[in-house]
Amino acid sequence: MTLQEPLDRYRRALGFATLGLAALLLLSWREKGHVPAPAAVHPDLLQDPEQEKTEREPFEFAYKGRTIRVEPVADYELWGLVVSHNDIESLADIYHDSSSVDTKDLCVVWGENLTSGTLDQVSFESGPWTCYFRYPEGVRFAASKASNNHFISDRSRLRDALDDIRVGDQIHVRGALVNYQLDDWRDFWRRSSRVRNDTGDGACEVIYFDEIEVLVRGTPLWYATFHLSIFLLALVPFAYLHSIWIDAKRLAQAASRKPVFTGPAPDIWPGPGPDA
Repeated sequence: MTLQEPLDRYRRALGFATLGLAALLLLSWREKGHVPAPAAVHPDLLQDPEQEKTEREPFEFAYKGRTIRVEPVADYELWGLVVSHNDIESLADIYHDSSSVDTKDLCVVWGENLTSGTLDQVSFESGPWTCYFRYPEGVRFAASKASNNHFISDRSRLRDALDDIRVGDQIHVRGALVNYQLDDWRDFWRRSSRVRNDTGDGACEVIYFDEIEVLVRGTPLWYATFHLSIFLLALVPFAYLHSIWIDAKRLAQAASRKPVFTGPAPDIWPGPGPDA
């Protein structure tokens, strides 16, 4: 058996593995963040958000060299299923990045939306400041039991916890609905909604949050499979390059073993001719 034979088998196996990983990546992408069955919903998510009069006074805090002025309007507590969020790393979101005080928005649903049994037929999508949902005729969906939430905080622990939240997670948030203004916004304030049934601009909740926790992680196995598939697929080109390097090394070694004649030219004696 030559070295080329196991190398060919290795490349064929690598090709099949690549196809399998691509299929697994597609499957895990479709399944990660899938909405839970009604029986898997945490009971706290069946209640409406709680909103009460606040005793918090207006305050300011500094973040990344800028001053943020905050005007609390109500104490707020929310339980919900995360169905979408904006992507601050996307080119489509020019308003947020890791340094902005408001970064990850969470679109959540709660209550009867989680027990209807038709939530998986509703599609959600987040823009830089909004959450859109669509569903076919006949699907029961209560828009008053869904909200898009902007979060602000200067505490790194809370911001890290927010960053770790994914679609499919069942969460609990405690804080305050607020209006806020950055020091260079002049007279503009971003204002929070105070009701759950408004629409259009200004229909989002703005939350200065004191606590955020995941009650139930959504599809952790599918998320792990998705990220593992990406990692292994990223290694495939290096595996192919390694096989090419082995092949090149084999050819170089074979070439070095060929005999090379360096002595004087031999005498040529044609031998006797036909008439000898």
